[in-house]
Amino acid sequence: MKRIIAITALVTMILFGGCKKFLTEKPLSQITLREFYKSKFDVDAGIAGMYSAFQLEMVGTKQYAEKYLYWGEYRADNFDRFVIYTKDYVDEIVLNSLTPTNQFSDWTGLYAVIGRANNNIKYVPEAAKLDPKITKPLLNGYMAESYAMRAMSYFYLVRVWGDAPIRLEPYEDIKVPSEVDRSPKEKVMTEVIIPDLERAYDLFATGTAPSSGIFGMGRAAVCATLADVYMWRKDYPNAIKWIKNLFLAKGITADPTAANLEATATWKTMFTNPVNSKEAIWSIHWDYQKNGCACMQTSWTDNNKQIVVDEDIWDKWFQPQFSAATRTTDIRPQQTADVFFAQPRANRDRFIKWYATAANPTAADKWPNSRQQEPVYLTMYRMGDMLLLYAEALNGNNDMVNALKYLNMVRTRAMAPAYLPTDPLVADKIAMENAILNERQLELFGEGKRWFDLVRTDHVKEVMDPVLKRRQLDAGNLDAPGFLDPATKSYWPVNRNVLNSNSKLKQNPGYTD
Repeated sequence: MKRIIAITALVTMILFGGCKKFLTEKPLSQITLREFYKSKFDVDAGIAGMYSAFQLEMVGTKQYAEKYLYWGEYRADNFDRFVIYTKDYVDEIVLNSLTPTNQFSDWTGLYAVIGRANNNIKYVPEAAKLDPKITKPLLNGYMAESYAMRAMSYFYLVRVWGDAPIRLEPYEDIKVPSEVDRSPKEKVMTEVIIPDLERAYDLFATGTAPSSGIFGMGRAAVCATLADVYMWRKDYPNAIKWIKNLFLAKGITADPTAANLEATATWKTMFTNPVNSKEAIWSIHWDYQKNGCACMQTSWTDNNKQIVVDEDIWDKWFQPQFSAATRTTDIRPQQTADVFFAQPRANRDRFIKWYATAANPTAADKWPNSRQQEPVYLTMYRMGDMLLLYAEALNGNNDMVNALKYLNMVRTRAMAPAYLPTDPLVADKIAMENAILNERQLELFGEGKRWFDLVRTDHVKEVMDPVLKRRQLDAGNLDAPGFLDPATKSYWPVNRNVLNSNSKLKQNPGYTD
């Protein structure tokens, strides 16, 4: 969202008061929230501040701090450490040896988003009573986005840490106890995430989304998130229901077809210009001119990265594209990483998916030479993602025929060969699930999904055990235990500073304080 960083210092002071450091908040000393929310201008600033906090949490406030990928990708098999340049906290992540001092184990930023959403939910209706420019449709849109962003923040919390404290009101009174226990993740889903998203969906029925198109959480993004939540619960009928609601929100009144996806020839448009892509649902806009460099491990930069593409998938999917003799028809590898650069195995850090390169699906899509100042659009949800999730839900609901239909729809768009109706996977739910999961790895490579997919489908030990054994041996650990106890080690530890701020919090099992 282009405007979300341009917030006054006063607004920043006020909104951070909602939750700058979770459970150690102090009452606002100079101006109360009730006094701040007086006009549409104030409300717009409050909504922008909420999105700003989430944007900063995903992309990071400094080089190589992109939680979007540390949480959703870097623990999985898509990426590995670059041994020469690696840091201790990166070693912990790729070797699954996390400690509570790892900087990415801190959930404070998500609670800052929740704090700002809580402020909006409580005080935007008060502002609507004072400013006639806040019409009922606009008020409903403001409220819908605030509920949706609060739900998304809690959804990250339960996927990354499991159980999490619940706070649904601004913290404004020092007399109110600030220390809160963690609630079970199932309770967070059933009592916070799902009700908030359903409330947002209903509000959008009569509301106008105030934010800028796909750069805010609109009704389609709410449907996508609800489907995702139900997939985590393995509630396939409800996941199917919300994916169908997503189609309607996107104006798709019949069964989706390939025409509802970005065309093969313009596949990369959804990353470089999502506003003009029919596939876009919700993206984060990071503008170099306003926000500075989107300095992710997968960003354009001549700096040596700490993260590179893992050697297994590089050898299997990317490396063959370097030679005309082994090159496949799949358009995605050469538009995801620069496989045509000299010495390709030495340059597995050249990730080009977010940048406007040649984008010709049948020709070399080489590393950009002078595009460091281009905006970056991180994809939260898009149609290709949701059609594969739909295929997974249909398979879970014993409809393998239609699961194959939507799996093939994404594959053939990428010019990968379709599975045939006679293929054994059509009659084998496990084989079909594996095929869909493998397709999601390729289609959504670097989009913050892979780790969550492995955990959600209970494939984390199966996939990561051999990968971790290889990495552990390479790191000099001759015991190479692989992936230990996925029931506990699939979650992150709670950061030590967070534990110190709240005596009621307990560390996740499998980690020491």
